[in-house]
Amino acid sequence: MKLLGHKWFIGAYIFIVIFILITSHSWKIHKEYPYQFTYGSDVNQYYSYLPALFIEGDLSFSFPNNRSYWLIAGENGKALPKMTSGMAILYSPFFLVGHLVANFTDYPADGYSVPYSISLKIGTYFYVSIGLYLLYLALLYFFKPWISAVSIVLVFISTNLFYYTLSEGEMSHSYLLWLFAVVILNTLKWIESYKLKNLLFIALALGMSVLIRPTSIIIVLFPVLFLLQGKQPVNLLLSYWRSFSIAILVFLLPVFVQILYWKIYGGTWIRWSYGDEHFYFNNPHTIEFLFSYRKGWLLYTPLMIFSIIGLFMLPKYAPKMKFSIPIILILAVFVLSSWWCWWFGGSYGSRAMVEFYAFLIFPLAAFINLVSKVKYVNYTFVLVFSFTTFYNVLGHHKKTWWQLHWDSMTKESFWYTFSKLNLNDEEKQKLEKLYETPDYKNARKGLDERKGF
Repeated sequence: MKLLGHKWFIGAYIFIVIFILITSHSWKIHKEYPYQFTYGSDVNQYYSYLPALFIEGDLSFSFPNNRSYWLIAGENGKALPKMTSGMAILYSPFFLVGHLVANFTDYPADGYSVPYSISLKIGTYFYVSIGLYLLYLALLYFFKPWISAVSIVLVFISTNLFYYTLSEGEMSHSYLLWLFAVVILNTLKWIESYKLKNLLFIALALGMSVLIRPTSIIIVLFPVLFLLQGKQPVNLLLSYWRSFSIAILVFLLPVFVQILYWKIYGGTWIRWSYGDEHFYFNNPHTIEFLFSYRKGWLLYTPLMIFSIIGLFMLPKYAPKMKFSIPIILILAVFVLSSWWCWWFGGSYGSRAMVEFYAFLIFPLAAFINLVSKVKYVNYTFVLVFSFTTFYNVLGHHKKTWWQLHWDSMTKESFWYTFSKLNLNDEEKQKLEKLYETPDYKNARKGLDERKGF
């Protein structure tokens, strides 16, 4: 069905847009330039390939580094970007629009003037909008349209996807949510028809996801487990071996582009660009990752508690997801909490979990579907979800207006800042004294970085 035929989605989308406009005071992270993306963060590193190619004409990055690019020297001493090129590929259509506008106006065609910023912001809204629509279509396989629409609304306005669309939307997370949605919907479509195009969409989206964040490799389990739970999976593999062979090549294509770049400009096919940053799988900070005052995923995004509960209800509605989604969730939490910087630097909540909402929306929908049928309980959860939404926007507001620290929150600072809707200057000074900065040197060694939870 075409978009205009999905009235519930259109209604949900209009609601989201109105909600965004009403709460604009809380998410305009750059007050003077509200459309400016965060050039000084990871985004600038993802983005660096585009100015290098189209402005400097030098992908070796030999030009003066006036934009604070994180260039890491390889074994041969050649310094190249720390980040891979996946996000730059997704930015590129919107970069080119901004470049075209800049060249035909008085704005500098330097990759960093207003046309580029506005164009990339529009790109983020485009990817998130398409991602939400694809998830809605996937939810319709198992749930009624209104359940699907409510789930879409809640995942956007009651989680930090809201923040990573509007304030720091050019980070990788909302883009990965779109790619994950492509994988999910095309897996459902392929199981129905076995069309090659759906398999190729899965493969390309998986390849791009791994290029952007290699830890995304775990979502390969979704189509694989879906296939294994079908009838006669071995016969299916044998019958469509040519399609699978082509899909594997398509999956490898984005990764090959990156390693070819490394070979041409860095002299080696493979390089570890993160220096002394590592995973410590023997010492995961799982409890802190989930519950800590600093960045606890479930503390800052409590809506996901109901998604986790919904995992137990999921087999009733989507039996072929009963293994894949729990396994992906467990692996995601384990792998991400094993990273040396398990709080992932400056962020609102646990930003590394945002893309996985593409999967967690299904158990959330299962939970909503169940409670909606229980008299009085359904009204209670209208209030509960209203609170999770208010709490999410309040946290977003505090992060935007410097009342919630990006990496140094403690129990004391958490309760102090959330005890009031807004803090005056004197209260902000008191709040500053309640923060505790992590010891990044210890963390890089896999040691305890601070005493506080």
